[in-house]
Amino acid sequence: MEAGYTVPKKLFEGEKQFFIPLFQRQYSWKNKQWRELWLDLIALHELTQTEPERKHFIGSVVMHPTNSVPVGVSKYAVIDGQQRLTTLFVLLVALRDVARTIGHPTLAERLTETYLTNKYAAPHELLKVQPTQDDRPALRHIAVPVPDVAAPAGPLTDAYAFFRDKLAPWVKGQPDRAEEMFRLVLERLSLVSITLNNDDDPYLVFESLNAKGMKLTAADLIRNYLFMRIHPDKQAELNEQYWLPMQKALDESLTEFIRHFLMRDGGNVAQSDVYGAFRKATEKRDVVPVLQEMARFAPTYARVLHPERETDRPAVRRGLQRLHQTRLTVAYPLILRLYDQVRHGAVVSENTLLAVLNILENFALRAFITKRGTGGANKSMQALATRTRELDADAAALLADIRTYLATQNYPTDDEVRDKLVTEALYHPAGERNARTRLLLETLEVALNPKEVVSSEGISIEHILPQKLTAEWRAELGADADTEHARLLHTLGNLTLTGYNSELSNTAFAKKRLEFAKSNLALNLLLATATAWDAAAIRARGASLAEQFLTCYPALAPSAEASKALKAPSIKPVAVWLNDRKWDVTKWIDVALITLRACHEHAGADFFAQLHTLKPTTVTRDPDALSVARELANGWYYEAHGSAEAHRSQCRWALAQANLPEVAWRVETVLP
Repeated sequence: MEAGYTVPKKLFEGEKQFFIPLFQRQYSWKNKQWRELWLDLIALHELTQTEPERKHFIGSVVMHPTNSVPVGVSKYAVIDGQQRLTTLFVLLVALRDVARTIGHPTLAERLTETYLTNKYAAPHELLKVQPTQDDRPALRHIAVPVPDVAAPAGPLTDAYAFFRDKLAPWVKGQPDRAEEMFRLVLERLSLVSITLNNDDDPYLVFESLNAKGMKLTAADLIRNYLFMRIHPDKQAELNEQYWLPMQKALDESLTEFIRHFLMRDGGNVAQSDVYGAFRKATEKRDVVPVLQEMARFAPTYARVLHPERETDRPAVRRGLQRLHQTRLTVAYPLILRLYDQVRHGAVVSENTLLAVLNILENFALRAFITKRGTGGANKSMQALATRTRELDADAAALLADIRTYLATQNYPTDDEVRDKLVTEALYHPAGERNARTRLLLETLEVALNPKEVVSSEGISIEHILPQKLTAEWRAELGADADTEHARLLHTLGNLTLTGYNSELSNTAFAKKRLEFAKSNLALNLLLATATAWDAAAIRARGASLAEQFLTCYPALAPSAEASKALKAPSIKPVAVWLNDRKWDVTKWIDVALITLRACHEHAGADFFAQLHTLKPTTVTRDPDALSVARELANGWYYEAHGSAEAHRSQCRWALAQANLPEVAWRVETVLP
């Protein structure tokens, strides 16, 4: 790193170009900053009358030479200080134009050919300062105006107008002042120039310099990190092709997309560490494949957030909309991985994705009903993404593993669900629980009347027993009206769907029943047959709908004992055989390690490198890249975090890669 005091004259002299990388923000200085600079120049003018060598410090500029060509224009990426450097350039353009208007062509020509342009350079290297892509038309129009073409509106055009309006009256009648301003700007302003060398890490410098001031998002830093590794001549093309479409599709959700993109195969990335996790995951990879991979997943994530954008698969669109209603956002990384494969014709089918969505909906709604919440679901979904990442090609194994695992994650029993649906409030006046309550009621409606599904548009949740008791309703409830009202008002038995919520309001049940009889909804037609609406009737309806709910959302595992029995044959391996060779084992991870090592012995020295190429998150030389690393041999490591089925799947895959028949491999197991 080279640092030292300098003046703008030394910066702008010579064949060079200071370019603002595409990842940087647009020019954003406004009247306040322009005015401060102008007043500093006027004060400096007064001071130099008595102190000719007086200078005024305006800050620093940090640059990184790109060494893009061996000869010609030298290019420097401006890591910090782009606002002041661009403003000085615009000020010099305004001074040049004012010099022309007062009959000072020599000064104007000197400014143009020495400090503003590279006279003999290619068009894209003509200007000494090259701003971000969006700002380029404005700066080029200011510096090289085209007759009868209006300047693009924006801060750069406004900055030029500001300085021209200040300079014109200041030099009017005193042409020597143009030369004086030339000297003040180029020779009397001073700054610290920091030029990084090849040993410096420009990314770390950028992060440090941007630790204060306007807060950068993780997506901003990631964009900076990626594009600072791209040759300047390729930045515009790659930005247009990959980054801008992602930014347009996801907008403020771009950082969360990157976080979930990193988590799609398992593990956790804290919201405060998205940038750090991204750097660690990609620092050894080429930038273009990383951008291509992100650009592939981004439209899928946009559809997860905005299901209405899924126009080709109506069932998936509805499944995603229902997932939104469950509020199970912690499942997005897993869904991103599976859904992306559906969209790109990979190994996961649409039916498999829909089945996964249904399982997750089951898990979320049963937790909601029993007030388990989704706090612990975050770790459950991370573990689920990890343990299933090698099962995508085996739909039966994938779905079985998801069901079996979630059934062990504080999953409510049928009896708990029955009890809570009858006795606990589903609806909440503040509305925070009502998306899930509405989904539950919509599901029951379809189950009760599957042949004639009524559109839910314009339909809202209705309390049969109203939220405010009237005299008629007190009589309906009997002596304990207030107590029963408090207990049962928001329970399932007292809730329905209607498009006439305001009309029904506090109406007595005898009148409500007549309106329910006219409804197209099965939930309401059943109400029309009730003769009274007291506590007993509400509880009876709640119990009936609870049984219907359990039909729609049966337990993921019949019982804890049944679930244990299902897993018993694969829980306890005792030996693994390959080509009549036997190894004693006690765990499935040992089965995997022994099998992969045996495949390596059979296939040769490059076998682990071959596996790494195909599955870099399963076999790697970098143990830090794995959730749980176990050494294979010769500095290679295996991802040990996974289910028994995941390890079996990895073994079958390794056998295929080693050209070994699966019939030559078997595992002896015993019941635990």
